[in-house]
Amino acid sequence: MKVICLHDKGQNQEQFRADIDSLLRRLQKSNKGLLFDFINAPLPDSVLLKIDPPTQLVESHHFKFYGKDEAKDIQKACEWLASKLESNGPYDGVIAFSQGAVLVASFLLYRQWYDHELPPAFKFAIFIGGGLSLKVLKDIGVLVSKEAETAISQATLQHDQGLGPLPAHMMNARRAVFNSDDCFGLNLNKMPLELKIRIPTVHIWGENDPLFPSSIHLAGLCDPYIRKIYTHSGRREIPQGDDELAEIVPLVEWCMQRGSWPGQTQL
Repeated sequence: MKVICLHDKGQNQEQFRADIDSLLRRLQKSNKGLLFDFINAPLPDSVLLKIDPPTQLVESHHFKFYGKDEAKDIQKACEWLASKLESNGPYDGVIAFSQGAVLVASFLLYRQWYDHELPPAFKFAIFIGGGLSLKVLKDIGVLVSKEAETAISQATLQHDQGLGPLPAHMMNARRAVFNSDDCFGLNLNKMPLELKIRIPTVHIWGENDPLFPSSIHLAGLCDPYIRKIYTHSGRREIPQGDDELAEIVPLVEWCMQRGSWPGQTQL
């Protein structure tokens, strides 16, 4: 089984591999033959200096999949991802973090809407600190309410200022997960079936991540019957604790196994 791994904006494949190593080693321990393919995003983001022991300073290049949260920028990133899947794949699944997860969600939505005759690009997806671009939803014709845009604008401002979630968002979090009529302003019941992500998914986000409303948007757009959710006490990060990983690993293993069920790829 081969899984592509996509990092966040401002990271690189080496950093993401190090951040997620504890999870992957646990998965590989019980799933022999499980391969993970880490790939750098196509656009340069920053260059930092780091110490390469014992004393040498070396440049560390960081990347991003797209610049602005605009449909045209994300579409270009989706085209890049499609070419990677063509040249390096096929892949059974994907593990994506933050901006990488937004890219994967957008790629799946565009593919299901415009190329619905094609089979799913992945059998399963693991979203860590994931999100949904409202610009992409609007680009494919979904009516996005002012309430949804306001919720994401507020969450983004909190994140950019280094603050935690808004109290109002925290108070409404549980209701938003289960209320398809009002998922932080999105009415999921009015969206066409073609926009539902119908592969098994796992969604992991931090309760103290101010951007978690966008993670809930993405989870709400995935088939609830083949979806698992895990929330941790942190912010926008990859859980590292033994207790957290002990809960996450079975969810990911369920997702991988469920994605291999006969008939799943025909959904």
